[in-house]
Amino acid sequence: MKKVVTLVLVIVLMAGLLSGCSGYGGLKVSLDKKDALEPSLFLTNQCDITYDGEGTGSSPWFKVNTEYANDPHVNFNFKQYLQLTGRGSVSSDTYKYIVLKIKTKNCNDNSFMLFANTGDMMSPDPNIFRSAFYDNTSSDWNYVMFDFSDSGLTGDYSYFRFDFEKTATSVGESCCVAEMIFLKTEGEALKFISTKSTVDRSLTDDEKKTVDGLLSKYKVQAPAEFTDYKRKTAAKEDSGLTLKFNHSFTRIAQEDTGAGGTDTYCMYLAKNELEACQLVLTAKEARDGLTVEVSDFTFENGSETLKTQVYDGTYFEVEGEHVIDPIPPLSGSFGVEKNTSKSLVIKTGTSADSKPGAYKATVNVKNSSGEVVKTADIFAYVWDFVLPEETSCRTLMDLGWYGIYSYHECYEGDDGVLYKMYYDLLLENRVCAYNIPYNSNDGLFTDERALPYLDNPRVRAFQAVGWKTDLNETNVKNAYSFLSQKPEWLDKAYFYPIDEPLTKSMLDDVNRYGQLLKENFPGYKLITPMHYTEDLSGDGTVDYFEYVKDSVTAWCPHNFFFSTWKDYMSNPRTYIGITPLIEKKLGEFPDRMKKEQQEGDEVWWYVTRVPNMPEATLLINCDAIGSRELFWLQKLYGIDHFLYYAVNDWSFKEYNYGVDPKFEIVNGNVKSYGNGVLVYCGKPYGINGPVESMRLELVRDGIEDFEYLTMLESMIGKESTDLIVRTVARSLTDWNKDTEAFSDLRIKLGTMIEAMAGSSAG
Repeated sequence: MKKVVTLVLVIVLMAGLLSGCSGYGGLKVSLDKKDALEPSLFLTNQCDITYDGEGTGSSPWFKVNTEYANDPHVNFNFKQYLQLTGRGSVSSDTYKYIVLKIKTKNCNDNSFMLFANTGDMMSPDPNIFRSAFYDNTSSDWNYVMFDFSDSGLTGDYSYFRFDFEKTATSVGESCCVAEMIFLKTEGEALKFISTKSTVDRSLTDDEKKTVDGLLSKYKVQAPAEFTDYKRKTAAKEDSGLTLKFNHSFTRIAQEDTGAGGTDTYCMYLAKNELEACQLVLTAKEARDGLTVEVSDFTFENGSETLKTQVYDGTYFEVEGEHVIDPIPPLSGSFGVEKNTSKSLVIKTGTSADSKPGAYKATVNVKNSSGEVVKTADIFAYVWDFVLPEETSCRTLMDLGWYGIYSYHECYEGDDGVLYKMYYDLLLENRVCAYNIPYNSNDGLFTDERALPYLDNPRVRAFQAVGWKTDLNETNVKNAYSFLSQKPEWLDKAYFYPIDEPLTKSMLDDVNRYGQLLKENFPGYKLITPMHYTEDLSGDGTVDYFEYVKDSVTAWCPHNFFFSTWKDYMSNPRTYIGITPLIEKKLGEFPDRMKKEQQEGDEVWWYVTRVPNMPEATLLINCDAIGSRELFWLQKLYGIDHFLYYAVNDWSFKEYNYGVDPKFEIVNGNVKSYGNGVLVYCGKPYGINGPVESMRLELVRDGIEDFEYLTMLESMIGKESTDLIVRTVARSLTDWNKDTEAFSDLRIKLGTMIEAMAGSSAG
C-alpha cells in the first residue's frame, strides 16, 4: 500500500504574540524584512511570492501564491536571512519545536509540510520534514507546530522548505507566513499555541454509575485454588530464578527484570475460543539447558482436559529494547541470560462442547539435570456460552504466495501445500486471507479442494477472482455462475481490483469496475481501501469517497478518517484524513459511513505503518494492548469488518527474510516495526510451515473480543455496550494502556454474557 504523510502537530487559532516569546523559553523570528527575504527565498515551485502584507498595517509577511496546481513550495535560506537581518543563530539541539504563524486562502488541502536542515547543505534535506494540519475554512491567522525532537538534526538550523499544501488543485491558492517561533519542549509549544480540548469522550459520573450497575450485577466465578493460591516451592528450588505469569497483551522487554506479574494465572475463555498467557523467567545469573513442561488443563473432577501448547518467545530489537514477536513452538532446551527475562507463551483452547467451569494445569521448569527447579499451577475458567464459527468481524489480509515459496526455496511448487498450511493457521486464528487455497483466478474454482473452504463457516470473506486479477466480463460472469450455486458463497465473495486510489483516473477505474459488476454480478461487494482524499469540486462538496459512492459497496477507509477535526483540536497528536472544508460541506466522516451502512453497504477499516502511536496499530512498537483494543474501537465506531494489507510481507533481504524485524522509516520520521507481518517463515526455525507471532495472538483475541461485544450488544443494546467499551477505549488516540483494568473488564464482560445467555436460554 502507498505511504501516507505523517501528521506531527497542531493548529489552533490565537490572537497576539508575546515579544521574544516571554514565558515560553523560545525565540521568535519575524519574517518582516523584504530586503532580506528576497535573496533568501529561492527555488520557488509553481508559485510566486509577494511581500506587502496586503496593506493591513499589521506586521509584514511574505505570501506564497500558486501559479500552477500540484506541488507549490518555496525554499528558504534561513541562515542567510538571519545574517542579513543581524540576528544570531538558532540551534536545533536546543529548539526542537517550530511554530509558524500562517494565514491561508482558497487552499484545497490543509497539510503543511516543513522540510528542515542544519549545517552547510545548500537545501533542506528531503528526508527530514514534519507535517501539520491547519483549518482551510478559516482566513484568520493560525499557528501550526512541527516537532523535530526525533529528527536527528544537530547544529544550527540553516535551510527550510515551506510546502503549504501536499497537493494544490487550482491557481490562486495562497499561504502567508509571518513568523517562525522556536521552542525547547513540547510543553512550551503546546502552551504557546494554547491547545484546548473540544472533545471529551470520558464517561460522566452518571455513565460510570450505569456501567458499574451493569457489570456488578453478576459475580465473577474463579477456581477456588486460584483465589487462594500460594506460591509453590519446587523439589530443587532455584532461588536465583524467578517464575512469573503475565497477560498475552503485555509486551515485556528482555531487559526488564522487574516487569511484575503474578505467581499464578487464570485464563478466562468461552467455548470455541483460544487464549494464552506469558510465562516469564528472570535470572540473576545465566541459566542454560532449561526445559519447561506444562500439563494439559484438567477439569475439577478430572473428567475432561484442555490441550496446552508452549511457544518460545523470539526476541527482536525494537527502539533499544528486545521484545518477542515470533513464537515458534518450544522445542528442546533454552537459556536465560544474566539479569534478563525470558518469555514463553502458554496457549489453550476450548471446543463448542467443552465443559464449563474450572480447570488446572501444572508448570514445571527443569534444569539441565532434569530436576524441577520451579513449579506452579495455572488455571482456566470456561464460561458457559459459545463463540460462533462465523465471526461477526470479517477479515481480509493478503497472504503472499511469493513470500512463502521463495524463502522456503520451494521453487518447483508443492501443489499448494505450503500455502494451505499458512492459510489454515490464519483461519485457526479467525483471520481470512484474500485467496482461499486452490483458488483460481478465472472465477471458476475448478479445483474441488477449494469447496470445503467455501463451505467452511470460518471463511467469512475471499477474493472472487483472485487478488490483483484484472476484472473483465468473462471472469466476473464465471464467478457469479459458480458462486451463485449457494447464497452463502455469494455472501463471502468480494472484488478488490483497485488499491488506495490516488488520482481521479484511478477513481474512474473504480467506477468502471463498479459498472461491470452491476451488469454481471447481482449483489456484488466491491471493496476499495482508501487512504487519501481531496476536494474534487473546488467547494468541498465532492471528495474521493463521494465520487465513487454509486460503485463501492464495501467501504474500506484507513482508520484515521474516523478522527474528526474536533478530535484533532483536542489532541494535536491525532492524524486526520479529511480537511475541515470537506468535513464542513459533507459532514463528519463517521456520520457519512453510518449513512452508507443505513443504505445497505458494509463498512470496513484498516491500519498500516502510519499513523503510529498514539493511535492504536498492529505494529510491534505499539503498546501490545492497543493492537487488541483496536477491535474495541472498531465496535465503538460501528465498523463492520477489518482489512490488513499483508501478513507475510517479510521477503526482503534487508530484514533477513523475517529473521530480523521488518523496520521502516516513513516520511523521514515515523518508525514502524513489523508492518504487514503477522506470521513468519518457519524455515529459520527448522519448520516446514508458518510460525505465529504475538501480534497474531492479539488480532485473534481482538476479533474474539469483538464477538463478545456483538453478543452483548444484542442483549443490552449498542448504547449500553458503547458505555462499557468507553471505559477502556474512547477514540483512536484515547485508549487505556492499563492491562490490569482491561483484564478485569474482559472477565466481567464474559461473566455478564454467560449470565444473560443462561437466563435467556432458561
